[in-house]
Amino acid sequence: MPAAPPDPSAAPVREALRIGAGLDAVTVSGLTGEERDEVLRSWSRCGVETVELTEDVDARRETEAARSWLQWHEDLVFLATSRAIGAGRGTHLMFHAACLAAPDTGAAIALAAASGTGKTTATRRLGPHYAYLTDETAIVDPADRSVTPYPKPLSVLEPGGSRPKTQRGPDELGLGPTRANAVLARIAVLDRVREAAAPVPARAEPMDVVTALQHLVPQTSSLSLLPRGLVALCSLLDALGGAQRLVYAEADDLRPVIDGLLAAAPQPVDPAWEPLDAAELAASEGAAEPGAVRRAAVADGILATDGRLVLLAGTTLTVLEGIGPAVWFALESPLTPERIVARLAEDGPVPADAAERVAEAVAALESAGLLVTTPQGAGPEADALRS
Repeated sequence: MPAAPPDPSAAPVREALRIGAGLDAVTVSGLTGEERDEVLRSWSRCGVETVELTEDVDARRETEAARSWLQWHEDLVFLATSRAIGAGRGTHLMFHAACLAAPDTGAAIALAAASGTGKTTATRRLGPHYAYLTDETAIVDPADRSVTPYPKPLSVLEPGGSRPKTQRGPDELGLGPTRANAVLARIAVLDRVREAAAPVPARAEPMDVVTALQHLVPQTSSLSLLPRGLVALCSLLDALGGAQRLVYAEADDLRPVIDGLLAAAPQPVDPAWEPLDAAELAASEGAAEPGAVRRAAVADGILATDGRLVLLAGTTLTVLEGIGPAVWFALESPLTPERIVARLAEDGPVPADAAERVAEAVAALESAGLLVTTPQGAGPEADALRS
């Protein structure tokens, strides 16, 4: 018997789907039957549930039906990921990384990488052998290293490279089960060698703390909003025995390397850095004469034992070497470059080209937005003349 035609007088469906997004969730409405089935299937690991439709729906398919389903679904992934990041802002370390865990122990590894450099491919190839936690945003509690799963569908570029990408659920791709109690045991940066002239043995290479920060900080979200976020990240790295660089040609080759990294508990290392104190993070205090430079306040900073100074201002990480750290520490109050050289000389001999080195350091710091030069005609002397 053919199905009865829909009754136009029937009340509209008053329900929405609530999709888990890490520490938060998004709600969607207006899906067709096929679209609803696809969301239920591809987002199943995120805890999809039917809820009552309210005015607070995050994404309304019924008002955006002109947009293709593939594009709308890709935008939904972006929205959910933004919500996941927003919920962890200021409380969690969040890495742009895939995260997999040993299925028996829950020891997890974060595989950090910039977009388009192999993170999703590595997840697809390695995921069937591990517990799948996320391929996009690893959400880590700095207090106990617990990982909040965000097992979203993977955004896959279909053959031919046409966009938008297709969203394929972890069950469809055969990825390992998601664990709710995984703990971060290793953190690594993916370094895929493409078109190598010779075979590339897959391997893990330890990274010193400053090099690790240079690779990892650009792959974090809202680090400056986490209290002493840079210090928290350095402390995490020390607890995990430092970061690793995973060098490989094909993702499949990484499995024995990752197995080895997760087989034993991480061995903490002694810090090769010390945190800056509040005064060293603060802006220069006091009046500035014309031509003097004052440092801007930064969110966080550390001084490595090799003398390199690492500063975090907003989303920007700056590493100072050579005379740069000494210039930064000298600027408790605004100073002209000439007075900076004199201040450095108070602590010991300075090289013959100290003035040129200080000028170069000041220019570099100013270019990075970490120093501000007081313009000519400004300062207390000029104010006195104008009064």
